[in-house]
Amino acid sequence: MYSFNTEAQSVDPATCAIGIGVGPCQAVYGALLYYDLETGEIEPGMAESFTTEDGRNWTLKLRPGLTFTDGTPLDAAAVAFNWDRILDPALLSPSASVARTIDWEVVDPTTLSVTAKEVNYQLDFGLTEALAYIASPTAIEAKGADFGNEPVGAGPFTLTSWARGTEMVLDRNPSYWDQPRPYVDRLVLKTIPADDQRFNALQAGEVDVMAVTVQKYAERARSAGMNVTQSTFLEGTGVRVGHRGAIADPDVRTAIAKLIDNEQIMNAVYPGEPVASGFVPEDSPLHDSASLWPARDVEGAQRLLDDYRARTGTGDIELTYVLTAGSPVLSQTAELIQSQLQQVDGLRVRIAPLEGAAFAAALTSGDYDLIVSGLGGAHPDNLYKVFHTGGSSNNSGYSNPLVDEALDLTHTSNDPAVVESAYKTAINELVATNAYRFWRHARTDLISPANVHGVEVAYQYWFRPELVWIQQ
Repeated sequence: MYSFNTEAQSVDPATCAIGIGVGPCQAVYGALLYYDLETGEIEPGMAESFTTEDGRNWTLKLRPGLTFTDGTPLDAAAVAFNWDRILDPALLSPSASVARTIDWEVVDPTTLSVTAKEVNYQLDFGLTEALAYIASPTAIEAKGADFGNEPVGAGPFTLTSWARGTEMVLDRNPSYWDQPRPYVDRLVLKTIPADDQRFNALQAGEVDVMAVTVQKYAERARSAGMNVTQSTFLEGTGVRVGHRGAIADPDVRTAIAKLIDNEQIMNAVYPGEPVASGFVPEDSPLHDSASLWPARDVEGAQRLLDDYRARTGTGDIELTYVLTAGSPVLSQTAELIQSQLQQVDGLRVRIAPLEGAAFAAALTSGDYDLIVSGLGGAHPDNLYKVFHTGGSSNNSGYSNPLVDEALDLTHTSNDPAVVESAYKTAINELVATNAYRFWRHARTDLISPANVHGVEVAYQYWFRPELVWIQQ
């Protein structure tokens, strides 16, 4: 049994490749490719390989003999069907922005020819998330709108039941290609919003694996002889900034950046943990002095807001801070942010805690001013997804020609030095324009009892359940 503070918004492969949804989707469908957070390499999955010589013409080779749990083949035609479906505007698929950048053609039952409309040496990363999950075309056509509740894949598990907001139950797929995996017979995903409650459930033996982002629980777990697996990400614990209404104005965003007090938040909510002084940790190759956060300056923030109100003839500004409901850590942080931003005249903050599905809807639709959100993981191409104009996860409406140009270069160049420099340029511009702000460099801890093995962080808060085994 695995537990986190929120649940997936969907297990439909067209819509689940975002946030916590990648977890159950990977369990039900497997993934065409996997991204190894430790090595930074793309690894085979349901596909044996995805290769290119020029960054534009790619060949996808599937494992032969794959079948969905309804007995139909997971072949090249099934992949093409799923990718075609992603492009259906009625589905509002966040993966459509990736699918629109390529064309594909079935060559034979195990081969697709894929042509990128522009050179993109990072395209293989798209097959680890956005285009990773392949469902049975037969089941999709038969079930129609109900498919998301009764998904049919070829992954290590099958969905048995889903009590929304409580738990999802998945059972072992006996026909999974990589026997004897999965090693466990049942996987239960349990939603427990509060960290303390999840940890208590773990200690009581009610949970086998829990995800947490607060360091003190990892320390307690180690003291109790438990296993702790950690991974860091190119992002942080913080807020994504929307681009609607008053907050679309550069002066208002700069004022907000000058008001946020990272040290106060960390001392109150994450005592003893290091404070993020900028976008990138100092030990990262992408670190640059220009990526440091602006200094706290209440008077400067007040001047910027006064100038904005005088320039636009508006009254007080009210911002909405959206977070997932039920987490004491997130609630405490939101109250601190509210207090910090309201230290200037004319700015008010309304806190809006939302349950899982409502939070996911707000995030994907861009219905927020400030929202608790990461970038999706450790791979730097997540910057393209979140901040490039039209990126698959760009729900904030952020659009910046300088960022677009830099991130385009990360796709078109196959020179690691050029790509690294382009990422630095994009990050520095994101900081300069206050598109994203966090106070703690993101890290996920997966905690499990000593008899649970094979737990390694994958994606953001997830692990590959087919690799996990329990010593009796």
